[in-house]
Amino acid sequence: MPDSLLSEADIAFVENLARRAGKMALEMRQGVNVRQKSGPGDLVTDADMAISHLILAALKQYFPEDLIVSEEDQHPVVEGGAAATLASPRIWLIDPIDGTENYVKNDGQYTTMLGLLVNGAPHFGWIFQPSNDTLFFGGPDYGAWKQVGEGKPVRYESSRHLHDKLPIRLMMGWSDRRKFPWVMSLPDIQFVPSESLGLKIVKILEDEADVFVSLTGRVKLWDTAAPAAFAMGGQIEAGTTDGKALPYPVPRVQHGSSVIIGRPGALAWAQKNLHHKATQTSG
Repeated sequence: MPDSLLSEADIAFVENLARRAGKMALEMRQGVNVRQKSGPGDLVTDADMAISHLILAALKQYFPEDLIVSEEDQHPVVEGGAAATLASPRIWLIDPIDGTENYVKNDGQYTTMLGLLVNGAPHFGWIFQPSNDTLFFGGPDYGAWKQVGEGKPVRYESSRHLHDKLPIRLMMGWSDRRKFPWVMSLPDIQFVPSESLGLKIVKILEDEADVFVSLTGRVKLWDTAAPAAFAMGGQIEAGTTDGKALPYPVPRVQHGSSVIIGRPGALAWAQKNLHHKATQTSG
């Protein structure tokens, strides 16, 4: 299916770039240097930095008019701040290794993610899992696709409605569970272990989970740009507990809002079951 803002050559270029980045992650994994950024749970490796450099350089050369931001930028607020953002309808958000802790543990549950925003909304995403040579890609006007190795890409079917089957299989991080423990007492909820955010969306599309929830407001823009676009290609909803579209307030790097990504009906469910109490808890 054609994309109005990306040619097939553009899409293929970014696919190949994601694969090159993933290959670099595999090659650098043995003996990789690990250090902390803001604390013990916030790790960065030499591979994160090298992959970031690779992707930034390639995208800047291929898309010279676009704004490009990586998690591992020295100053991950867009150069030029709000003025540059307003002048750039196309913004790339890059997570060189989504799931750095998984990368350090070498459990395979990490990805490289490249997401394109157009006029502040997710337009296209690429998620590459190096450990099994699998690429997930797509967008709202393109569909959601999976390609293993050099095999033929396979399109995901549209997801069934959230309430077609109960209980609701919920993915929610430990920091959210600690701050919002009442979520665990909601009826018809089953918690599902999950990995990087990109792989959470894969779980939804492959019918292993139903909804991802974060209520803290701390999720970073590069964590969701590629997954949200890819999800929307498979008719997965992405928004907030008040039913609004997921905001991308660049040059700020955090959403500053709840993040809900799930099957059709997920936003209505979140608005009914999470919004009011989450607002009270946060206040």
